[in-house]
Amino acid sequence: MRIWGKVMIQKGLAVAVILLFIGTCIIPSATSELTNSKRLTNGKNIITVDDEPGDADFTSIKEAVNYSSPGDTIEVYSGTYPEEGIRIVKDNITLLGIAHELGEGNDSGKPFIKGNGTESVIQVEACYVIVSNFKIENPWPKPKFACGIYINIDYYPFEPRNITISDCNISNSPHAGIYMYEPYGENITIINNHISHCNDDGIEIHSQSCTITGNIVTDCREIGILAGRNLRNFSGNRIKRCKIGIQFGGENNIVYGNDIENCAVGIQNAGWGSIITKNNFKNYSQIGFWFVGTFGERFIEGYKKSRWIGNYWDTWSGVGPKIILGMKVLWIRILYFLIPWFAFDWHPAKEPYDI
Repeated sequence: MRIWGKVMIQKGLAVAVILLFIGTCIIPSATSELTNSKRLTNGKNIITVDDEPGDADFTSIKEAVNYSSPGDTIEVYSGTYPEEGIRIVKDNITLLGIAHELGEGNDSGKPFIKGNGTESVIQVEACYVIVSNFKIENPWPKPKFACGIYINIDYYPFEPRNITISDCNISNSPHAGIYMYEPYGENITIINNHISHCNDDGIEIHSQSCTITGNIVTDCREIGILAGRNLRNFSGNRIKRCKIGIQFGGENNIVYGNDIENCAVGIQNAGWGSIITKNNFKNYSQIGFWFVGTFGERFIEGYKKSRWIGNYWDTWSGVGPKIILGMKVLWIRILYFLIPWFAFDWHPAKEPYDI
């Protein structure tokens, strides 16, 4: 019996070895599909995309994103990509544009993603995501809710966190260039983007703990930068030829060092406890409302008056404070009345700031 058992074990081992050999021959590993990918020491991939076949792992950004795993970096090389509906649904993904060719071809500059206006070009539905260095157009046949980049996290209790959109050129969007409605997110950073000719707003972000800095927004039909909620930092942005430069609500926001030109209203503040300082306001309307409040706001817990400090106004006469026109809402039962009101910048700057 011992001899028989030994023989059976040996036969079983031989069969197992043969099956293992056959399996490795007919079932390729997942990474073998990526002939150009770079395997990092931590086991994460750099996945490459180029619009010339054979130069990279993929010719489609969407296919590369769908293939990726959490922690991967997707490098998209210079070229034209007629795509939209690129959904990032896995955490810790970096989608990075590379402004030169990977192999053959003569493309140059940021990779160009060209949508057709039927849906948003890139949709971010995960945390710890970076999207950087793309040119995006999304022209519309008629106005639709579609954006260049849409941070689309709209189900509670999930909260978007640590999302960065940087160094992108976005134009001709049916709705906003960059849009996020979800009000529960935190650490959302929108930095150094150039956004123009959107049918609605340039940047619209409704999130707490948000930084919007170094962006150029021009020729948008409604608002250059629109944001709700609290604890936001707007700094170093340049906004031209929008109906309103920056509009925000909520509490304790910092609006610092922005250059706003040829907008009917430079800043419209619908919150309280914010500091608006060292901004340039040039070529604006004299009759627009720059803030909105209510007569009962002083009784709200934690209420602090917003302050306008040392801004440059090209209509300031150089004597005394700068009077800022706004309005307050008076509620009487179900009726309300809009009453003109005033705030003051007590120490306006005599020269525009270098922004």
